[in-house]
Amino acid sequence: MKYEPENSDENNIAVIEEHVYDWLQNLEIINFELVLYKSYLQDHNCLKSVDKKSKINSLLSCINEQIEQNKFHLRTCLFYKNRVSKIRECDDIECETTYLEAHSLFKNRLQYHFKQIKSLKHQIISKNLAFSALKIE
Repeated sequence: MKYEPENSDENNIAVIEEHVYDWLQNLEIINFELVLYKSYLQDHNCLKSVDKKSKINSLLSCINEQIEQNKFHLRTCLFYKNRVSKIRECDDIECETTYLEAHSLFKNRLQYHFKQIKSLKHQIISKNLAFSALKIE
């Protein structure tokens, strides 16, 4: 049986800190993946026809935009982590609600970003398979 703190403030703070830790890890992994995809596509762009180069350049442009977005979210998440580490117990429900609403808003923004990244990865992989000689059955 898992121990649950009696104080709901401590429990909420622990959940928020756990979310922030997970988000930071995900954002760092995404950063690495995007740079890897970018490097791979740049290396293989010179070997492709003009038509395929324009499609790859379009993907590279999307990757560059998402790299910048990811860096922004990473900085924001680090700032948020520092802010969360200073949270103390709330004396009233209004205080707790403020923290939870801010957390929910930040969580929604990151989830939207993660969905965008997932969609971009799908585009990269599907277009890369279309450009290659690989046949997936």
